[in-house]
Amino acid sequence: MQLARLSKYLAERQQVLVVYSAVAASIVIHTPAQFVKAWILHLPALFDLPFLEGDHVSFAVNAIRGMIFLFSIALLFAVFFRPVAAFFSEQRSKLPFGRIFENSLAVFFVCGLLVVPVKLGLMGAGYGLMSEDPFNFHDASGQIYQRLLMPAMAYFLQFRGPILFHAFSLLATLSLIFFTLLFLEVQIARTTFLEKISIAGTSFIITQFQSPGYTEQLALLIALVVVIVPMGTVPKIAAVSLALFAHEVSIILFLAIAFLYFSREEKIWTGVVAAVYALCWLMSFGFDLGRIADVRTVGGIAGFAWLTEHPLRELSGIAVSYKLLWVVFFAALSYRSAETKRLLVFVLPGILATLFGVDTSRLMAFSFFAILFGLVYVKKYALISERNLQLLFAINLCLPSVYIGLNSGMVYFDGLYQLLYRGYLFR
Repeated sequence: MQLARLSKYLAERQQVLVVYSAVAASIVIHTPAQFVKAWILHLPALFDLPFLEGDHVSFAVNAIRGMIFLFSIALLFAVFFRPVAAFFSEQRSKLPFGRIFENSLAVFFVCGLLVVPVKLGLMGAGYGLMSEDPFNFHDASGQIYQRLLMPAMAYFLQFRGPILFHAFSLLATLSLIFFTLLFLEVQIARTTFLEKISIAGTSFIITQFQSPGYTEQLALLIALVVVIVPMGTVPKIAAVSLALFAHEVSIILFLAIAFLYFSREEKIWTGVVAAVYALCWLMSFGFDLGRIADVRTVGGIAGFAWLTEHPLRELSGIAVSYKLLWVVFFAALSYRSAETKRLLVFVLPGILATLFGVDTSRLMAFSFFAILFGLVYVKKYALISERNLQLLFAINLCLPSVYIGLNSGMVYFDGLYQLLYRGYLFR
């Protein structure tokens, strides 16, 4: 009886609880360990409270932060997963989930040969260390503490430390492949295995083999689920919040999704979630925009400054992100249909992200819906013959998947691509 009353109480106040959880998690994210310690060090002198001196106070505060974050994201995930579970239950006789999973494993294996995910990427290594104790992690760079969700999930699920976090990251990549293939199946875009592998060899998936451990893949995964699964306003609020906690740039992608798919009320809530997150971010830096800008630099240079210095790297990074699949995008875009106009909306998130970050080919992952929908429309309206389409995907697969950054230029990674084009397998 008590359980039934609790369930009814939670159902009636679901939206309020989700909003409170999003606010609480945003506050936890923007009070990282180094900020907490600095604030506590100033309190005894300010209020003459000597008992606040010592590391035990910081430890207690960070433990409380961890508990608040755990309960907050648990509630957000519970609300988000409910329509997902219902979708899988309703569609199990209509969609070949087993075959999709088998294909996902095969695609994952082939991608792992093309680019061997030997070690965590540069920032992935930071997230791996963060997963050991995310609420007591001191982020010296000031750039990764905001992306708390994935390291915290690894921590709570016992994938702690660089080695286990590496495995957790690859499981997330496998899930991203699965939902990508599920998206194509739901859109009734029958794809060959060649097409599946060729798609996976582009920015939004192959990047996770080049530099395992990066957290944007969790945001992309959540975005895929939102587009695939019918869900109400509250689960969408939870989804936007969770994606934002995985990677702050995901808000650009969700603004595009909101523009195309959300109701007026849902668009407002998306803006509210983004505003709360931004407010907490500004408050954590004392509303000093200069300090925030100083933190968000690479080599002491802002992302946009890197862009003005290396515009050709920007263009080549955009081009190499999806290689020949840009042909599919432009073929679909050229078809005069109201629904193909969404391609312009979906291509913007990645391009906008590259204006302020140096990882051009990696950040173009946020434009992945433009390529996926482009393929759907090409097949739907027969814009490219099946024979030519297979040839295009075969050539695309043969082209090396490389990383191009504004600060580094072109970089190859361990695997068959490097062996074929550079003459050696492991550096």
